[in-house]
Amino acid sequence: MRDVDWLIRGLLAINVALFILTFIPAFSGVGQGPGVADRLWGSVRFGGWRADVVWMLVSSIVILFGGLRRTAERGAEKTTSNLCWAWLACLFFYLCYAVMHMFG
Repeated sequence: MRDVDWLIRGLLAINVALFILTFIPAFSGVGQGPGVADRLWGSVRFGGWRADVVWMLVSSIVILFGGLRRTAERGAEKTTSNLCWAWLACLFFYLCYAVMHMFG
């Protein structure tokens, strides 16, 4: 595996962990009650968005470029590319959930 595959897989591991934790009320908070994410990153805002949401978006741009690589042969690069595309599907659900809980 190349270094870029290790980097992208590391980003994917972090993002999947945050994705799973988002659906746990003790981490993300319920209603007006703050969760662990609010306590850790609640005061760090970028354009009104909490730092973990910004992290997911920025790191997903890097992951997107990893998924766009041409990978005709089987192997580590093809697996990394497929994982990138699977993550982008998860990102859609994450953003819907985050926006729904931030504004609704």
